Amino acid sequence: MCVFFDFCSDGNVAFKNQNYDEAIRLYSEAIDLDPTSHVYFSNRSACYLAKQEWKKASSDAEECVHLNDQFIKGYHRLALALKGLKEYEKAMDTLKKGHKVDFNNKDINNLINEIEPLASKAEELKRSNLSREERIKLRGNDAFKLAQFDKAIELYTEAIDACSDKNSDIALSCRNNRAACYQQMSNYSAVIEDCTAVLQEQKDNQKALLRRALAYEGLERYRLALQDIRQLLAINPNIEAANKAQHRIGSAVRLLKKQSQN
Repeated sequence: MCVFFDFCSDGNVAFKNQNYDEAIRLYSEAIDLDPTSHVYFSNRSACYLAKQEWKKASSDAEECVHLNDQFIKGYHRLALALKGLKEYEKAMDTLKKGHKVDFNNKDINNLINEIEPLASKAEELKRSNLSREERIKLRGNDAFKLAQFDKAIELYTEAIDACSDKNSDIALSCRNNRAACYQQMSNYSAVIEDCTAVLQEQKDNQKALLRRALAYEGLERYRLALQDIRQLLAINPNIEAANKAQHRIGSAVRLLKKQSQN
């Protein structure tokens, strides 16, 4: 422990003297000895930030947050690195997570005020280069995030209508997203219709399989629901919602079978 402290302490001195390469060397030695310390990664990230080596700063800050998700400096340094990489949307997501740890943190709030307009401009530029149907789809996504499901359905439908090829990736994505809206509104028949259209072209689409299975369950069509869930879990056995649904729907199928035998 004393050795770790020496490396870290000497690294702090080097950092204060703006000898960043030496500080990085010392913090790296400390990390080699104890790779579980979030502070060492945070400190080395600060050095890389000072050298404007954004990628390395981002990697270290990310590991810092992974090791200790309550350490606010980790979020701040990760957001700074992402800003340097011009990944403004990711930076904002990071700052929002930091907000949950410390809503009143001055550094986090100042950086939000700085990055938010940059993220907005980047999003506007991104959208301006998209096709008409892609822009409408993104407006649908915005409405969905605000729980404005009727509006989102309207926009996804408009985007689908704007597609010359109704089986294009963008059209099918809009159908899948529209199914998510219908799911929120418990319109199970509409969910099944949209998901089936997606699965006819993309038989292994995981979101469509899960949504259709849950819609079948909502309509008490348990055997069809179980068929979709099993297909989904064969593709990806690690989906928690699907595993829970398989247990729940499987029990319903067994009960139906038992009742039919009585």
